[in-house]
Order: sequence, then C-alpha cells, then structure tokens
Amino acid sequence: VRAFGARGDGVTDDAPAIQRAIDAAAKAGGGVVTLDPGTYLLRYRPSDDGDGGSALTLRSGVTLEGTDRARCILKLADAQLGPGSYARIIASKGEISRAVLRGFTIDGSRQGQGQFRDGFGGAAVLLGWKGRCVDVTVENLNVRDAVGQGIMLQGSIESLSRNLRIANNLVERTSFIGIQCSQFDGVEIVGNRINDCYDNAIDVYGDDTAGHSTVATSHRATITDNQIRGCSIGVFLETVADCVAARNVIADCKIAGVRVNRIHGEPRNLTIERNRISGTPIGVAMGGDTGGVVIRDNDIRSFAKAGIEFSYNVSRVTATGNRFLPENRTTPIILGQPTKLGSTPEEQLAHIRVQDNRVPRGHDPQKLFVNRYRRIAEVEVGRFASQ
Repeated sequence: VRAFGARGDGVTDDAPAIQRAIDAAAKAGGGVVTLDPGTYLLRYRPSDDGDGGSALTLRSGVTLEGTDRARCILKLADAQLGPGSYARIIASKGEISRAVLRGFTIDGSRQGQGQFRDGFGGAAVLLGWKGRCVDVTVENLNVRDAVGQGIMLQGSIESLSRNLRIANNLVERTSFIGIQCSQFDGVEIVGNRINDCYDNAIDVYGDDTAGHSTVATSHRATITDNQIRGCSIGVFLETVADCVAARNVIADCKIAGVRVNRIHGEPRNLTIERNRISGTPIGVAMGGDTGGVVIRDNDIRSFAKAGIEFSYNVSRVTATGNRFLPENRTTPIILGQPTKLGSTPEEQLAHIRVQDNRVPRGHDPQKLFVNRYRRIAEVEVGRFASQ
C-alpha cells in the first residue's frame, strides 16, 4: 500500500491510498494488497453502498494481508461517529466473492468516539450488506475496541452467503457482538478468541423477519475450538439449522454459555457437544420449539441458576452424557422455567429426554429436575450418576 501513497505514520489519513491499492488489484482481476508494519490512520467517508460511512471497501478477488499481525494496524481516527451513525471500517458493495482479510490489527478507537462509543450500528468488518459473501475468509486478525460488531458476514434470504471461514481471530471489547453471521449456507467459525464484548461472542442467525416462515433460513455452521470470556452469551444459535457447536471453552459470560433461540423459523438439527462452560449463570439455555437439539458430553460447572434451562415452549431436546458441577448442592441441574404462567395458550415443555448425566455426590435430589411448567408432554428425566 505504500506504493499507492500510504504513510503508516498514525497521522496521515491512509484510507484513500489503501483504497487505491484495493481497487487496482480488483481491476487487474484480483491479487494481494500488502500492509507493512505501521499504524494506518483511517477516516470515514460516504460508503460505496450508499448507507452510512466506511473507511475501506473490499473488492471481490482481493486479499488484504498484513506482514505482521501485531504491528500492521488499521486505526480508526477519533471523533468519526455521530448520532445514529452506521459506519464500518472495512465494508463491501453488493456481492463479494473470493476475498480474504488476513494478518493485521483493526483498532476501532472506541473510547475516541466519545458519547457514541457504545453504539450498536456498524462494525469493524461488515461484508455482504445489500448483497452476500461467497468464498470469503477472515482469519488471523486482531479486532479491538470496535463500535458495533467485531466481524460480521451476511447475506439475504433471497441470496444466502456461502462457504465462509472466520478463523483464528482475536476479537475484544466491542460495543455489540463479537462475531456474527446471518443468512448463510455454510460457515466455519473456528479457533477464535473473543473477550469482553458487550453482547454475544458468536452469533449465528437465520430468521425470515418479513415472511415469518417457520423454516430456518441459515444452515450449516460449524463453531468449534473457540475461546470465549466475559461476553453476554458465549454462542448464540438463533433460528438456524444443521449446526454444531463443539469443543468451545466458554467462561464468565453474563447470561449463558450457549443459547438456542427461536424467533419464527424452527431451530433444527443442532448439536452442542464437548464444550467446557464455566462461571455463567446458565450453562445451556433453550427457548422455543425446535426440530431437534442434542446437548451431550459437555462439562458445565460453576453455574448459579441452572445447568440447562428450558424456557418458552421448548420441545425435542436430548441431554445426555453431560457433567454438571454447580455452585452449590441446591442449584437446579435441569430447570423448566416458562416465561409466563397462565398464558393463552399455556406454555408447554414437550418431547424432552434427559439421561445418563453426572452430578456431584450429595446434590439435592429435589434439584436435579426443577419443573415449573404446568403443561408437559413426553418429558423423560432419567438417572443422574454421582461423581
């Protein structure tokens, strides 16, 4: 990028020069744009897609890559946001394909945005707005102190994003979600570290908000081997299908380690397995009817409210082979907790199987399964082994 006039001195606005390098690579049919060590100051300008502001627009076929992850820094200038800002440090226009972000740091200068530092709009990286992402990779980035999301890849119900990879990134201290994908068919979220984000660490979403279809619109997410600490919820699976959350280490989240939620579309064929969840009020939280969720072989410990909570019309869940180590012997292991008693129709817990899980020796037997639903159907809670 220095060949296109970038200074990397932390003072000059380098966004125009870096954009010239990206555009030249795209015009040549694709290529690698290299960041050498330095601090590249960026200022927002009107975005190419006509919505809000952005500093850089990534193009199809282009890889933006740093030579030193820690020392190649894209830094947002202070005082770039205003009332209702929707701004992205790295954006795209329409469909983006065969694009890569790799090996550098994005500093969102959140504190430098003054009274707008806690906004939810925008992101450090937001690709696919008004389009979709195809064959897009975001890996080996440090993303810190962003206003809004850390990394977001999205498509639309009419045109799903496909073949996405978000891997080995460090995302911390965002004012909203750490990593989010919406309207996709095929995403791998692996090996990331997400710390101290205001909302969810990893959030995958697939609801039809306009047509209210009962079919989930996002499919095939693999969320594995991530390390998460101090967010609201560790992994949030919202109205998605055919997804796996496995081998994640989730600690000290404010609400739950993993949550499955239904809006309109039915969460279906979800597997939550071999995760280590500690220090969250709820280990795994379930909300809404599902088309099948398996919670198995997880290590869930130091929880104060419940190991697994079923709230709001939960159905078709199997929990087996999990190890529970609660804060004390009177903490519910499995909690059936409707959002409202006496609703019309009455909330229901149905088609639940809990079998062959382990709890500490001496745990209060009345707290193994605490059910507050008035309406249940085919709920089987079997033996808990002592450990």
